[in-house]
Amino acid sequence: MPAPRPAAAAMEPELEDLDDDQDLVLEDLTREQVLGWRDRAATDHQIVHDHSARYGEHSAQRLFTRAFVSTVQRLSGLGHLDLGYTPWRQA
Repeated sequence: MPAPRPAAAAMEPELEDLDDDQDLVLEDLTREQVLGWRDRAATDHQIVHDHSARYGEHSAQRLFTRAFVSTVQRLSGLGHLDLGYTPWRQA
C-alpha cells in the first residue's frame, strides 16, 4: 500500500517562494499544484499576465488552459476583469 501523500496546500508553489532565477517546470507539477495555480488565477488574473510575461503565452495556455488565458486577455482589453455578472432584479 503506498504511503499517504502530503496535503496539497503544503505542496503548492507559492508565488512569493519562486526566486527570480528559478524556473517553473510544468511537467514537475502535481495535479494538485496545477489546480492550485488555476484556483489562484481565477481570483487574481494578474497571475496569468505575470506567467505569460515570464514564461510565454504557450506556457500560460498549458498551465491555465487556452480558453481561460484567451478570456483573461480579451477582458483585460476592456479595462476590467469581472468574469461574473449580477442579474437585474425585476421591479
